[in-house]
Amino acid sequence: MYTKEEEIIHFLFVAFNGLKRKKEDIDMVFHSIMVGIMLKNVSCDEDTVYIGYLHDVIEDTKYTYDDLLNKYGKKIADGVRILSEDQSIKDYAERKANFVSQLKNADKNVLLVEVAGKLQNLVSDYDLYLKNGKNALITEADSYENFKNYYLELQKIFNEKISSNVLLDRFNELVKEYFCEE
Repeated sequence: MYTKEEEIIHFLFVAFNGLKRKKEDIDMVFHSIMVGIMLKNVSCDEDTVYIGYLHDVIEDTKYTYDDLLNKYGKKIADGVRILSEDQSIKDYAERKANFVSQLKNADKNVLLVEVAGKLQNLVSDYDLYLKNGKNALITEADSYENFKNYYLELQKIFNEKISSNVLLDRFNELVKEYFCEE
């Protein structure tokens, strides 16, 4: 019999089966596992860690809010939903603006999950950034400027709502390096 954390990790491998990250030949599940580990390493409560593991499930897999609600309960499902962009919005800038609006009302633990998620993305991109420069950071944004503005907008929310934290400090350092020192 799995513990809850073990069951969530097993579920992640099922949910993300066959999906790869956009910039590297690695299974997408790696990102989710790393986010959960980052949160666990800074002693977040179990639900926050579980939301961290699951944060991309609604956005990137066939599983829905109701699936998570039935498997893990309202608190975890609600946290994942808040951290999920509306994929029906095809325009990058509009989708990101909608997502930023969602985050403005999120509690600090849910925001910390987003900090860990974005931090993990920046850490994963570091070697590409050193090798290829700022354009290596872009995935779906139509320009580096749009990507930069999105991260700076997130940084503003994070720093307003979250007390100093090692994850936020690391995020701020990388944002400064990637976006503020040109």
